[in-house]
Amino acid sequence: MNSYSSRKVGKRKFLNWDSEERLREKTMKRLFWSAFALSLTLIPSTGFTQTEAVDDFLGLESEVLPDLEGPQRFTPPELHETTEWKVPVDQKVILDKEPLKGQGYSIIPWRGIDPEGFLNIDYWLIDRELKDVTPDWRIRLRDQRHLELMGKVLKCVGTCPVYRGVDKANVEHLSRIAEGDEFRTEKDSYAWVYLVDGSLIRLGAETSVSFHEMLVSSTEIFYLLRLNYGHAFFHPRYQEEIKPNFHPETDSVFLPLMLREVNVEWFERKRFSSQSDREHLTEVMDLKDLAIQDQVTQLNALKKKNNDFLKEKNRSEILTKVMMVAPNVTVSAAQSSFNFIHVPGEKSWFRRSQGTGSFSMELRGYTNTSVPVENPDVWTEVEASGRSATMSSPRGGLDVAELMTKRIQTIEFAREVWMEKYSLAILESIDRPKKLGIEYGYRLWLEADLRKRQVFLSEYTRRMETTNLRSVENLLTKLEAAGETPRRELSAHIYEKALNHYLLGLKTRYTQKKMRVREMHDLEYYVWLLRNGKI
Repeated sequence: MNSYSSRKVGKRKFLNWDSEERLREKTMKRLFWSAFALSLTLIPSTGFTQTEAVDDFLGLESEVLPDLEGPQRFTPPELHETTEWKVPVDQKVILDKEPLKGQGYSIIPWRGIDPEGFLNIDYWLIDRELKDVTPDWRIRLRDQRHLELMGKVLKCVGTCPVYRGVDKANVEHLSRIAEGDEFRTEKDSYAWVYLVDGSLIRLGAETSVSFHEMLVSSTEIFYLLRLNYGHAFFHPRYQEEIKPNFHPETDSVFLPLMLREVNVEWFERKRFSSQSDREHLTEVMDLKDLAIQDQVTQLNALKKKNNDFLKEKNRSEILTKVMMVAPNVTVSAAQSSFNFIHVPGEKSWFRRSQGTGSFSMELRGYTNTSVPVENPDVWTEVEASGRSATMSSPRGGLDVAELMTKRIQTIEFAREVWMEKYSLAILESIDRPKKLGIEYGYRLWLEADLRKRQVFLSEYTRRMETTNLRSVENLLTKLEAAGETPRRELSAHIYEKALNHYLLGLKTRYTQKKMRVREMHDLEYYVWLLRNGKI
């Protein structure tokens, strides 16, 4: 008689089983089927049907096994309480933490795993030895692999590929941008990206920006970006009201947006339905767009609502800081909007367009340090070597690139809508690390650690870019010798299509095609939005 039959069941109850004899019979069947499953895994694969059989069997086994109540002692104590296997009770072992938002419980990288290495016993022994001396290895591994969501795409005009590692995908409205992504715009393509704290970044045509890091503390949100080439405009959120301006929007190539209630056409339809024919005619004859005034009024009302919420939660003082790195210069700004242009192998230009916060640059070299820009409200020109910078004389191309973001009230309105929808809940939880991590996927940095990280990034990027400058110059020389001619001068390609769209819109502002939108009912307006908003 074996050990199982010699034991008394006692007061233990088994669901759906009437007697000890039934238990013994079922146990023997389970042992038989387990041995059968093991034999199947040892037999060389003969095709898909055998795999299906194993899968079916494993699924059947999980259904046949009964649910047991009470303490189970099928394994003898001398086996599972062996000294070599048992973890001492007084030893503190850090197992794991609850995954952050976007993380899975499994920490095995199934997607890029190498089956041969994964099953190699030598690798496993080395890996196990390292884990044994690092009790919190699971937590470290989760934090190292976790990529925080930095923002969403408000709109892409043209083709905008995003590279996430070796993977590439063309993005559109609402596409996610995570840490480590490289965002590119192709020829005659542009994009607006909404960042988590409400900041906006615009990418001109033929531009590449890498979204490296986002660091969140209780007083500031810090972004590390790299302008690989092209034109980028960084625009944090300000609490001041937007002043009404009846001139056409300059960045009209993005209009209309897929947020139907922020477009000026939405307000034109509301005003048209409440006005008489005489009032319509008078407004057209006077060349007044009172719908723009309605749009800005609603924008400021929503902005005030968001400001009041942040003030009530003591979050109105959170600063937005950004470090934007180019090969020959690094620009650091706090609560300031600025345009930044870099031509590969050539010069860079930058200029602050709004804001009164700190604004500094860091040139290249192994001994240079960060210096404040003496006059940040004029264009600064940085030499290709990154060793010197001067105040640039006005250039038509630079001013036109800046013109595109002069009047963008529809983009501002969309920012406030997404601020209320996505960002307020995150900012509200910014002083509660557990909620911020588990519900939203962001790690809260201590102020001292954040400062140390910023100092390290400043020093590290300066040294790396100084070393890379020579390599880039050698690469461009080889490309030119091979017959390829990469663009090495500032030209109109970064804004040409957007400028043409804006100028053409001035001519067609009051055409029948434009004016008939205000007469559409809700369904027609929705179809018009789908046709014109997804481009």
